[in-house]
Amino acid sequence: MGRFCPICGRENVNFVEGLCEDCYRKLNPLVKELPKISQLTFRICTSCGSVLYKGRWTRKFDVIKKHIQEVTKFRGYISKVEVGYIPLEPGEHEVQLTVCGKAHDAMSSEYCEEYRVYVNLIPDVCPTCRSVIMGKEKALIQVRYVGENYTKDDVLLIRHIVNQVLAKSDEVQRGAVIDIEETEHGIDIKLTNNTIAKAIASAIHRTFPSRICESHKLVGVDRSGRPITRLTISIHILNVKKGDVVQIDGKDVYYILAVSKNTIYVKNLKTKTNLRINLNDLFKRKVVRLDVRKSIGTVHHRNGKVIVECEDGTKIEYPKYLPEGVKVRVVYLEDKPIVIEEEIVPA
Repeated sequence: MGRFCPICGRENVNFVEGLCEDCYRKLNPLVKELPKISQLTFRICTSCGSVLYKGRWTRKFDVIKKHIQEVTKFRGYISKVEVGYIPLEPGEHEVQLTVCGKAHDAMSSEYCEEYRVYVNLIPDVCPTCRSVIMGKEKALIQVRYVGENYTKDDVLLIRHIVNQVLAKSDEVQRGAVIDIEETEHGIDIKLTNNTIAKAIASAIHRTFPSRICESHKLVGVDRSGRPITRLTISIHILNVKKGDVVQIDGKDVYYILAVSKNTIYVKNLKTKTNLRINLNDLFKRKVVRLDVRKSIGTVHHRNGKVIVECEDGTKIEYPKYLPEGVKVRVVYLEDKPIVIEEEIVPA
């Protein structure tokens, strides 16, 4: 006598633990236990839409879908789990769960099953939005310029850096920056989030030759008696760039050959010597950018001499070898032309 399924009586089919596949599937669904609504209850910010997940507010909304997969108990081999659309608004929502796989390795092929789970989103306001609503400033970045005052281009660059950091941040971003204010002495950035404040300050520090320091100020206590502090990050930027001519302490005049994070490389226009100056040393000295005339000179070899002929017709006999035909930078100090041999200009 052949084998048959004790439930439906089918014969000559694939059997799994003594049952036909259909009956085995009915008794052994791919999901052993669906999560309860208490396991799928989250707080959602009614202002920015961020979700509180494992103690942290985030705008990565797929964490809810990942959590559903983590807390659902499966059976057998699971090849795919798809979580349907979840409306990101307060309330109780029915969500479709599609599970594919095999309840037992002996089954002939994979299949999919559909389930329903319920997600409860409780209305709340995240700390960042609450700070904005209350006008609460938690951090201040003070950008100050050494050497020269800032320009509109400097403000635009600072704003661009701020936007880049916000776009890449894992923190709840909307409202983190309360204001970017131009002051007489620099730029102030007011924020509600210390983590983002530090990230922005670090990005500014990496972009400019600068020094940075942090301080905390006690501004009050909360209802529990715990101290409330405000973070202040001061960034002092040396507002010079390659090609500038500067005077330091009202004495020596330098042409800036290059600027790095911690060092500037200069040429003393009086002694014609090249130097490296530590950035920290410059912050202790008076640096003034000079508005000097600049030109481009073309190198010619005539009668065994190196002649640099400037755009205005000035001819300079240069004591060192320079290749014929190259163009070099020329600056005028007290109307005297000085060749910057390190600055060969591309043709």
